Amino acid sequence: MYRAFTDLNVGFSNAENYRLRENKELLTKYFVRDHFLDRLLEPNIYFLVGEKGTGKTAYATFLRNNDYKNHRVSIFDARQTE
Repeated sequence: MYRAFTDLNVGFSNAENYRLRENKELLTKYFVRDHFLDRLLEPNIYFLVGEKGTGKTAYATFLRNNDYKNHRVSIFDARQTE
């Protein structure tokens, strides 16, 4: 079955969109679960720091949306203006 290129859903460029109920499944379906994600869940890790666009919000949103390895995560956004 062929589909038009315009029908291709590549998701959102901003991970905050995946916090919405109707978009959660797409992030869960395609999110890469690797050793970096597991490392974030280690008890001695408190912060995830990085440049804009490196995936910090995607990690946090995936973990908030899913019960990954029995971890439940809450998100608090701290912006420069706050």
